[in-house]
Amino acid sequence: MASLISRLSAFGYESYFRRLAAKRPPRLRLIELGPESRVLCFTCAGIGDTLTDSVVFRALSETYPGIHLAAVVHRRRKLLLEHNPYVDEIFHFHKGPLAFWQLEKQLRAAGPWDAILHLRGNDPEPRCLSYLLDPDVTVSVPDMTRMGWLCGHHVVQPDWDDTHGVEQTLRIARYVGADTEEPNLVYEVDKPDRAALEEKLSALNVGERPRLVLQLGGGRRASWRDWPVERYAEILRMIARELSAEVFVLGGEDQAERLRELEGFFANEPKPYHDVVGKLSLAESAALLDSAKALISTDTGIMHLGFAVNTRVVALIHCNNPSHRVGPYKYGDRHRVVQLPRPANYETPADANMGDISADTVFLKLQEIWG
Repeated sequence: MASLISRLSAFGYESYFRRLAAKRPPRLRLIELGPESRVLCFTCAGIGDTLTDSVVFRALSETYPGIHLAAVVHRRRKLLLEHNPYVDEIFHFHKGPLAFWQLEKQLRAAGPWDAILHLRGNDPEPRCLSYLLDPDVTVSVPDMTRMGWLCGHHVVQPDWDDTHGVEQTLRIARYVGADTEEPNLVYEVDKPDRAALEEKLSALNVGERPRLVLQLGGGRRASWRDWPVERYAEILRMIARELSAEVFVLGGEDQAERLRELEGFFANEPKPYHDVVGKLSLAESAALLDSAKALISTDTGIMHLGFAVNTRVVALIHCNNPSHRVGPYKYGDRHRVVQLPRPANYETPADANMGDISADTVFLKLQEIWG
C-alpha cells in the first residue's frame, strides 16, 4: 500500500509540474559563486549516499571560503549534516503535501539562492521545490535525477554506472567551480557522543584492548548484500584465537533476528563479542567506530560511516554494486576490499551469493590492517 501511494504521489507531482514547466521552462542562467554566495543542496537519500554527498560541502567551502551552505536532508539523516562542519543551515525533508508547502515557504524565506544543487535522492519533491525556488540556477544529473526537465543545468555523466559515488557527486561541485584535494567523506564525532557511548559500554565490562566492530548487516530492502551469519560466527572464532581485541557486533533493531541466529552458534560457549545490536544511536555508533581500530562491514551506511570517521575498514562488497562504485575512495592503505565475483550469466542480485566470500579471506584482509 505504501508503495502504491508513493507511485501515485510521484505521478501527481510529475503531471502538475510538467504543465508548469511547459508554461515556464527553465532557462540557463550563468552561475558565478563567490564568498558571499548562498547555495542550497538537496541530499535526500540513505546514510551512505548522504555521506558521499558530504564531500561536496567540503569542496564548496574550501573553494569559496565564507560561502553559505544549506542542505535539505531527510529528517532521519539530519544527524549526518549536523556533524558536517561545512554545513551552515539544515532543512528537514519529509513527504506529504502539507510538509511540501511548509518546506517551500522556509526555503523561499531563506533565499534567494545563487545555486541549487541536486546531489542524491529519488523522491520527486526536491525537483519540484527547486523549480518553485529558481529553476534557472538548479543543477542536476540527468542519469540520477528524475524530472530533470525542471532543472536549468545538467551535469551529463555518460560513464555514470562505472564511476565511484564520490566522483559522481564531485562532478556536480566542479560544474559550479568547486573542488577539493581531500575527497574524504565528512563526519565529526563530538565529545557528548563519545561520553554517551562510554557510559553505555561501561555496563558491558569492556576491557582496554583495541576495539574491533563487526556490522551484522544492512536494511532488509537489500538483504542480498548481507554476509551470512554463519560466516560471522566463523570469523569471530578466528579473531578470538588470533587477535587481542574487544569485539563489538553492531546493527540496528532490524538485525535482531540475525543476532539471535548468531547467538545460537555460541549457545554452549562464552560469546567472544559484546552485543550492541539495537542499543546504540547512530551518533553513538559513529563514536564507537571512531574509537575502534577496525571495522568489518558489508555495503551499509555503517561502512560509509567508518570511512568518514577514518577507522580502518574491511569492506565486503556484492558484485551488483561493485567496489569501484561504493568502496573506499582514495584512502590509501587504510582499507581492504573483498569483492564478490560477478558470476557468468548474472542478471539479478540473487544470482550471486555473499556466502561465497569465506571467513578465511576476510580474516586475512583484517590481519593486513590490524598490524
